[in-house]
Amino acid sequence: MPSTLFFDCRFRYPAGFTLDVTFESSANLIALFGPSGSGKTTVLSLVAGLLRPEEGVIQLRGETLADTKTGVRVPPERRRVGMLFQDHCLFPHLRVRANIEYGARRRPTEGVNIDQIIATLELGDLVNRFPQHLSGGQQQRVALARAIASSPRILLLDEPLTAVEWELRDRIAELIQRVNAEFHIPAVLVSHNRALVDRLVDHVVL
Repeated sequence: MPSTLFFDCRFRYPAGFTLDVTFESSANLIALFGPSGSGKTTVLSLVAGLLRPEEGVIQLRGETLADTKTGVRVPPERRRVGMLFQDHCLFPHLRVRANIEYGARRRPTEGVNIDQIIATLELGDLVNRFPQHLSGGQQQRVALARAIASSPRILLLDEPLTAVEWELRDRIAELIQRVNAEFHIPAVLVSHNRALVDRLVDHVVL
């Protein structure tokens, strides 16, 4: 069975700094752990295809997404990754349900069960609200629901608890575990919170 994610890349920032990261994991929940500014979000952006590596290979479940030697580079829209950004990136003019359904438009033939996603993430009472009327934790759940609705092969979670109210962080962590178990979608989690990492994930990349 191929590994969940194989990553061996070098990336050069415009300022001249170089990031060189190698790891391979077959875990369902993978954490990139380290201090702010250590390149964790850059790794997610490389996997998603939002950045190009200077050199290296990225493989997702056995499929090569990028290989600088052979010239392979799968476009971001064909990589089937669900990206959860720190700022949520919800559409302010769409209600919660419409935001979630927007994710499903990317894969209209997948038969995504929007109601199941809404129930799993406990969003039933919020479906008719606009994002600006939601708390940080609620917005995070909506963003996660939209990512799941796109039927991704992997979820990329960039500091998923940073913008969440302190008292709700344990609940969001539990929901991430539930999503992983119920929808069978592996995830890469970026965090500088070691307690969260130790609690949630199966494999830690330092």
